[in-house]
Amino acid sequence: MITFTVPGVPIAQPRTKATAVGGYARVYTPKTADAYKASVALAFGQAHSGPPLTGPVGVEITFLMPRPKSMIWKKRPMPREWHTKKPDLDNLAKAVLDSLAGLAWVDDSQVVMLDLTKRIARGDEKPYTAVTIWHVDRVDTSPKRVEKTGSI
Repeated sequence: MITFTVPGVPIAQPRTKATAVGGYARVYTPKTADAYKASVALAFGQAHSGPPLTGPVGVEITFLMPRPKSMIWKKRPMPREWHTKKPDLDNLAKAVLDSLAGLAWVDDSQVVMLDLTKRIARGDEKPYTAVTIWHVDRVDTSPKRVEKTGSI
């Protein structure tokens, strides 16, 4: 099992954009998530120095988003809450999975289990992304989540 944390505000994978240059259409992906993806790759490299994993893997990602100013109080408790605003959970996960391709696994098609959570930080917490990666037993056919006890 490989576990690591990426400090800082999670950034979603941006949508592909199209533009016309010289009368020709051009499609590109904005570079807004590049620094975040580099941080994910760096944190993974500090947690695991071996080759990319082979076979099916499971991934658990928890995104802890910053607490909005409208939810900061002096005398009321500020517990974690569900984050129901943008960015979308699937776009956040896409940024993490894409940044780990070639490092944690050969291709992100190897990810067969995905457990995602997006929360708002408590009043005393800083935003982060927590990632756990594990091997999935090839013979398990149950749709339930398997225990993350595989060896890596």
